[in-house]
Amino acid sequence: MINNGEIAREITRCLPKNKQIVVIAIGSDRVTGDCLGPLVGHMLANTGIIVYGDLVSPVTALSVEETYDVIKKRHPKAVVIAVDSAVGADKDIGKIKVLPKGLRPAAAVGRRMPVIGNISVIGVVSSITNGTKGLGEVRLGYVYRMARAISQAIASALSSRDYKVFNISTSESVSSSVPMVMRR
Repeated sequence: MINNGEIAREITRCLPKNKQIVVIAIGSDRVTGDCLGPLVGHMLANTGIIVYGDLVSPVTALSVEETYDVIKKRHPKAVVIAVDSAVGADKDIGKIKVLPKGLRPAAAVGRRMPVIGNISVIGVVSSITNGTKGLGEVRLGYVYRMARAISQAIASALSSRDYKVFNISTSESVSSSVPMVMRR
């Protein structure tokens, strides 16, 4: 059972106050087990949270480094929450983990990529023994429920903290209640 409250508390615990928060939602909409990030980005689209990666413009393993460079240039002092799906031990399938450090995307496919983000939220969607083949066999409803829990937890955590959303075009601070999603 996924507990949104526990996930939100863990995210809140990792977040500093009075910092701009940006979410990078990593994954592909073409592989069911890898669409966790794009689903989370899609669900956060109208919350006022700055999000890179959704169902329309996914941040995949091919574009994640470039997108992260854009985030660092546009939001140099921001804390970046990286969201991605993962494979893990059988006992961890279905767990959502919040870590006070970034993550290495595409590790399941053996790619050596740089660490992305300052905080990571990962959903274990398949067994490591199934390898990447297992990602294509994950049920969409299962991933959708995890994405809904993660997006609700992120929105809840950010609404309970003092954080800032910046309008890039004018460099003015705007209320976190104003919908604004940054997309590549």
